[in-house]
Amino acid sequence: MHGGACRLPGPGSTALTVSKAGVLLAGAEAGFAFGSAAAPVPGMITPCPAALPNGQPQPCVTTPTRPAGLTTKLTVAGQPALLDAATGDTMSGAGKGAWTITDPGQQILEAS
Repeated sequence: MHGGACRLPGPGSTALTVSKAGVLLAGAEAGFAFGSAAAPVPGMITPCPAALPNGQPQPCVTTPTRPAGLTTKLTVAGQPALLDAATGDTMSGAGKGAWTITDPGQQILEAS
């Protein structure tokens, strides 16, 4: 891991909620750039320090979650929700990394 931290943007799906907050559906995590100190992004908590050998920042970009990080029973229009155990790879010009959920902020799913 390269050490960046961020909060994914968006309210999630209002059709599937936890404590009245919409859950993130599969795909919401894919293609998200962590940002760097030189180029921050919305939701960035800690910049990704990944850089090329010349020092040029190369913040990680997320790939879709692995199947074990998706619900198998609760979906919205066929899209599964991300679980608190969701993980995936990150891609960067500085090399491959990984992403994990560190604070899901939600515990119980409620379908509506």
